[in-house]
Amino acid sequence: MYRCALLTLTLIVSGFAAPTEDLVNDLPGLNFQPAFEHYSGYVNVSSTKFFHYWFTKAYSNPDTSPVILWLNGGPGCSSVVGLIEELGPFHVKDNGQTVYENPYSWNHVGNVIFLESPAGVGFSYASDSDPLASDETVAEDNYQALLYFFKYKFPEYRDNDFYITGESYSGIYIPMLAVKVAAKPNFPAFKGVAIGNGIYSFPLNYNTMVPLFYYHGLVRNSLYSDVATTCCNGNTYNCDYYTLLHSETECSDKIKLLLQQGADLDPYNLYSTCYLDNGATSQRNFIRNALFRKSNLKGLDNSIGSGLPLCAQSNNTEIYLNRADVRNALHIPDSVGHWTECSNDVALYYQYTHNDVSKEFHTLLGNIRILTYNGDVDTVCNLAMNMEFVASLGLSIKDGSENSAEWYYNYETPRVAGFVTKYTQNLDFVTVRGSGHFVPQDKPREALQLIYNFIHNRDYSLPIPFQVRRAVL
Repeated sequence: MYRCALLTLTLIVSGFAAPTEDLVNDLPGLNFQPAFEHYSGYVNVSSTKFFHYWFTKAYSNPDTSPVILWLNGGPGCSSVVGLIEELGPFHVKDNGQTVYENPYSWNHVGNVIFLESPAGVGFSYASDSDPLASDETVAEDNYQALLYFFKYKFPEYRDNDFYITGESYSGIYIPMLAVKVAAKPNFPAFKGVAIGNGIYSFPLNYNTMVPLFYYHGLVRNSLYSDVATTCCNGNTYNCDYYTLLHSETECSDKIKLLLQQGADLDPYNLYSTCYLDNGATSQRNFIRNALFRKSNLKGLDNSIGSGLPLCAQSNNTEIYLNRADVRNALHIPDSVGHWTECSNDVALYYQYTHNDVSKEFHTLLGNIRILTYNGDVDTVCNLAMNMEFVASLGLSIKDGSENSAEWYYNYETPRVAGFVTKYTQNLDFVTVRGSGHFVPQDKPREALQLIYNFIHNRDYSLPIPFQVRRAVL
């Protein structure tokens, strides 16, 4: 508490300038010189909750560039993982010893806030015993964190265009937060949200997951036909697998068995390959198991995928962020415990209250711009689920927007990066061809072009209007 009180006093005395005490002057292990400023510190959410943020200013024109909030999901996974392993400028290798530049970092587009939420995740903490988190408390806490950030940390950015982005369980986090932000006068330049592979509807996710498994060749025909005949009256497309999964019937067991197929594949990207690494459980398995836990699917083997290769370099991230010199550079108090990608305690006690965010989407439609995008080979928060969710909103396709219009990345063969459907009330649905759950990691070049063109309201096929240099590995 003393540190936070002193911080507030310092900000008042300094006239609300960028917090010099949060400036990261020397990040250990760097093999390049950053061409931008970055800050790491804490925002006060309440008298007992303190969220860690890492703010990377834009490469060019930071004073006038948009501000982009990034939230990872879980629930219980750190947004610093998004920074180091996906869209941030710093990537880590060599067993946590070397930090190299990500040439496709999103701070080429704007100033990016990576916020670790809720308390107990990453370096964020509560000064009393960690409270139970829920969908409602996370939305309110994230809102309070933003208020503090723009009032006390970086008030000079309050009038910059503001976007909220994230992935996975942020499909719940972001619409709920965005409703609060859009309804209040504290964010005068709130422009839109961009959500990657979001979980918008648990029933739709499981109802689409079964045929998705089958049509990707993961399930033998006899098992799929048995489920169709025994449980779905032969109609696999309109079958309510979600309700059947929660029933104490033979069908529940059959569907659980079906969803356990493809155990040796990465459920977050069916076509990913990399060398085996038997390290610690990564964010990838954590998210999948958390979604199973939310759905209370007892008897479903949540360990499926636990031996998957750690292509996200999660060991590097954890080792690096727990180095004493790194923690010191990031201004992390000694009292804050060991950093992990995802908090088992937060996930175990998390209170899920939203099965569906249709209400939140309808509140936002027409008021802000919405991009919902999906890697098309993710089975955890799958493409078909989000297509059906968007269709259920009852929007019309914009005139001149074909339902399967390609968008292109010019420096790849074939050039088709995915498909775009533009709806009325400012909603775009975009697929990213060949990407899994973590689009900025799987397709970093396409992801950078996608977010740049969304924010600047351009055709998604237009190349970014600047050069990015190759990383020095």
